[in-house]
Amino acid sequence: MRILLAEDDERLGQITKELLTFENCSVEWVKNGADVLTCFQDNMLNIFDVVVLDWMLPELDGLSVCKILRQKFNFQGGIVFVTARGDEDDCVKALDCGADDYVVKPFKIKELIARVRAVERRKAKPFVDNVFVRNGITLNKNLLTVENERTTLKLRKKEFQIFDILFTNFNRVLPRDTIFEKIWQDSLDTNLETLDAHIYNLRKKLKAALPELRIRLVKNIGYVLENNPDYHEAEND
Repeated sequence: MRILLAEDDERLGQITKELLTFENCSVEWVKNGADVLTCFQDNMLNIFDVVVLDWMLPELDGLSVCKILRQKFNFQGGIVFVTARGDEDDCVKALDCGADDYVVKPFKIKELIARVRAVERRKAKPFVDNVFVRNGITLNKNLLTVENERTTLKLRKKEFQIFDILFTNFNRVLPRDTIFEKIWQDSLDTNLETLDAHIYNLRKKLKAALPELRIRLVKNIGYVLENNPDYHEAEND
C-alpha cells in the first residue's frame, strides 16, 4: 500500500512512518499542506492509495487540502484524518469535505493501520455504477476515460462531464443552457462561452482518438453527440 503521510510533528511523524513501513507500506512523509499538493502535482495522481492527513498543518490546513484533493485533483483514493480535534462537529466537517475516516490523537498505531487498511480495501473495490458501456465504448467516471477496442482517451474533469451527458443522451440534441447548468451549477463567475471552449477542445480530442464520433452544433439550440458520417465514408474509400 502506498501512503502519503502529512504530519508536521517531527516525533509523531517519524514514529508513524516507521511503523507503517514495518507493516509493509510504502510511505512518503511531508510536513505541511502545500507539500501534499506538490506531491500530487509531481506524481500526476493516483500514485498514493491513502493519504493520512493531519488537520493542523502549516501553510495549508488539512481540511483545505482534503477539499482540493477531491475537487481539483479528483483523487479517488482514501483520506484518513489524524488529528487532536475530537469534537463531533470537526469529524462531520472532515467527512463532508471528502474524508473516509477520522482518528483522534492520541491513537494506537494498530488502530490507525486497521483503519487505513479498511479504507484501502473499500477504495479498491470496483465502482461498477461508475462504468458505463454502450456500442463498444466504455466510460469510466473514476478514471475520467473514454475507451474502445483501439484506444483510451483521458479527459479533463469538465470535458469528461460534458462527454458523459452527451453520451448518455446519444443522438439527442441538448440545449446549451441545459449542459451548462448541469456542469457549472455552482459557478457564478462562468458563462456559456466557457462551455463552448470546452466543447472545442473536446472535439479536437475526439477527432484524434475517436473519429467515429462527433459533437455537432445545432444552431440556436445546442449540441448533439452522434456517429460521424465522414468517418464511415473514409473507411469505405
